[in-house]
Amino acid sequence: ERNLTSPDNSTQRPLSGTELLAFGFPAMSHALVAGAVYTVLPTHYAANTAITLAQIGTVAGLSRIIDALNDPLMGFLSDRTRSRFGSRKPWIAAAILFCVAAVFQLFSPPRDATWVYFLVWSQVLYTGFTMFEVPRSAWGAEISRDYNERAKIGMYVGGFNIAGSLFFYAVPIVSGLLGGHSRIDGGTLQLITMVYLLLMPLGIAVSVWLVPTGAKVEHKQARIRDVLGTIRRSRPAQWFYSASILWGLGQGVVVGCSFLFYTEYMRLPGHYAIIMVVLFVTEILSLPLWARILPRFDRHRVWAFCIGATALIGPFILLVPRGEAALLPVLCFVVVRGFLTAPTNFLPGAVLGDVIDHDILKSGSNKAGNLFAVHMVLVKIAMATGGAVAFNVLDAMGYRVGAANSTSAQTGLLVTYFLIPAIFHIAMALVAWRFPIARREQRIIQARIAQRSERQAASGEA
Repeated sequence: ERNLTSPDNSTQRPLSGTELLAFGFPAMSHALVAGAVYTVLPTHYAANTAITLAQIGTVAGLSRIIDALNDPLMGFLSDRTRSRFGSRKPWIAAAILFCVAAVFQLFSPPRDATWVYFLVWSQVLYTGFTMFEVPRSAWGAEISRDYNERAKIGMYVGGFNIAGSLFFYAVPIVSGLLGGHSRIDGGTLQLITMVYLLLMPLGIAVSVWLVPTGAKVEHKQARIRDVLGTIRRSRPAQWFYSASILWGLGQGVVVGCSFLFYTEYMRLPGHYAIIMVVLFVTEILSLPLWARILPRFDRHRVWAFCIGATALIGPFILLVPRGEAALLPVLCFVVVRGFLTAPTNFLPGAVLGDVIDHDILKSGSNKAGNLFAVHMVLVKIAMATGGAVAFNVLDAMGYRVGAANSTSAQTGLLVTYFLIPAIFHIAMALVAWRFPIARREQRIIQARIAQRSERQAASGEA
């Protein structure tokens, strides 16, 4: 088992560039399909199967809530696992079987597919996602406890997340350049499936082989009631989870309605892939600039500012005329949005790392897997709820995918896409701004953890 610690096991060496790349690499294949599952797949099912918008919203929400219940169990099992490969790597490797099988089925539905088909294979995929996400997130908190390096790890993961999403939307653009069309359809999903079946197992194998296991500092095993007690007693945990819930409620609506807004309301069906590519390229190119900005400010406040500012500028896109003439103004708007959303790909995980350190100091127990799992549970339930509400509101307003919609139905889309998320995201920004662990407090926490570890090591030697 490769370890990250020095011989005295009291300090951690910095991760190499190769290790950072290897740790972030699996995020690319994950994002390649995750974004499609949340944004494109629901509309694809509504237009090409026997499932209605209301059924899609309800089934997607239900399956993701069921999946959310797996997250605490996955965190608990991951924290308790003992093997020559550590506690996180075996679960991440096992995720390959679930994800590969589910993507193959889910991305190629038969025309007569019902809500049962959608529910079953969605649940298989979400289970695989959980087996990958929860242990990987806890693993990331364990391979470094340095304030700035944690942010760097998050940036690598965030960069590969963006790259995976970018790859998905680049496929139809390349198809258009080669003489086909640039719309996202069933052919796009089938090609993505082939790429995923190759890239996902390769990425996980590279990460498991090259990245160190990390060093745990707990001295007691965490129990479920300990995790609940942490949340009940920990002010940082309460502020962080509250902000995450508010963000998830709004983001579930945004993710669910984005494809409909740009392709149907703005009348840019052949340009959605280009819009998303510009968004993700902007996020990638913004990362070096954010790397310079972040050391100057407390990261929880950067997180709050980016979410709040994005919510406030969103409705201004309605000033742009619809149709082909809207493409250039929309792309300019997307560049601004991409710059603001870039840090939100990695800052939540870094802030949660501070919550975990605070709990380690107070309890002496490392509950990283469980606390990351709780975060994923809350975000998944919140996003599932937001997405379910969005699709049911659209269905109630009479909105029909691919059809001529009334003025009231289109108004319903705008209210759903802009107003509902803005309420939640502005509230989230206000909560995140008041998160109680800033840079100074985090350094004090780290120093006290190190001092306690040294005392315990000296006591053991004695």
